[in-house]
Amino acid sequence: MATSFPVLCTRGSYYDVGYSVGSTFQSRIQTYIQKSFLLQDTLLPFYDSREGRDFVEAMLSMTEKNFPKYVDEVRGTAQGAGLPFETLFVNDLLMEIYFGYNQKTPQLTREDLGCSTVYINRPDVKVIGHNEDGEDIAKTFGYVVDATITGDDGVEEKFTSLCYPGGLPGVSIGYNHHGMAFSVNSLAGPTVGNTAPSDFVLRAVLRASSIDEVKDIVSNAGFGLSSGFNINVGSIVDTSTQWSVEVAPSVSESKVSIKEIHESDDPEESTYFHMNEFRHMGIEVETAARSRARFERAMSLPVPTCTRDVRNILGDIDNKTFPIFRTVRPTDEYATVCTGMFDLLDKRFDIYLDNPSKDTGPLLTFNMQCGA
Repeated sequence: MATSFPVLCTRGSYYDVGYSVGSTFQSRIQTYIQKSFLLQDTLLPFYDSREGRDFVEAMLSMTEKNFPKYVDEVRGTAQGAGLPFETLFVNDLLMEIYFGYNQKTPQLTREDLGCSTVYINRPDVKVIGHNEDGEDIAKTFGYVVDATITGDDGVEEKFTSLCYPGGLPGVSIGYNHHGMAFSVNSLAGPTVGNTAPSDFVLRAVLRASSIDEVKDIVSNAGFGLSSGFNINVGSIVDTSTQWSVEVAPSVSESKVSIKEIHESDDPEESTYFHMNEFRHMGIEVETAARSRARFERAMSLPVPTCTRDVRNILGDIDNKTFPIFRTVRPTDEYATVCTGMFDLLDKRFDIYLDNPSKDTGPLLTFNMQCGA
């Protein structure tokens, strides 16, 4: 098991930051690409087909119009990592290809979705805890990027984000210099073609300074969204409310539902869980058994009232088939890569690489400061 998770602090243009990430983590990215069964068994073979090539080129054309700066960032990462741009761009189309457009691998189902989130919003405890689930090798080859992206008029973006090797920041756990904290859960649902890739929309969310700006970004008016997701949002500036943002794909403009978790002394009212199902948008889709099992187990445990309770829930392994804290097993190809804990009152972000219910403490701790 990996015992380290490197952090890169970098500053420059979008391309420069991407290049710095690619060149610094070249070995990690190349090894991950070679070993990832998602890429080697599904994404890249799909791209090698005529249908896949046409799809990726259409998505690239759309994304260059919608998010040209983030395409530059991917180009920089690919150049720095010594890999074809198309390889990393395809990696950023995971949700679209994996669940929507690759019909040659019928064994792939919505059961493969991952991530679990626990909220507490009490007067004295304001926590968002998140299990980041993915390929187990991401635990070995992942990294954190602390980036300041500069433009002609000064700072354009400043954020800290957990990253999958070669992938865009923003698709997992992170925060920005506006004091906004984010984590992401994949959502099963219909997939829409010829619209913006979800990873690029999530990358854009890292620049948000308020929940209103989050809503505006994910709505993506004029372009829409191709695959749905849930963003768990908190703020060290306005700690009175936390937000669960569900986004469903649609052409021209995404569908958005925001659930507010208000501060309360009532443990039931101050607690919320989100896994991989639409909870408040009213969309009925095929339920993933893994997600349902994690949700039901979390709901069966004592209502959490402190940070330790959240860690215990996210580290729970009572269900031997579909545990909340996931490890590779005959019933599951995926694992919990790490656990992120946002303490909004202490303005602190902790990353646990091991099971968070243990007393080993976080591997990494970041101080969340506005403007810093």
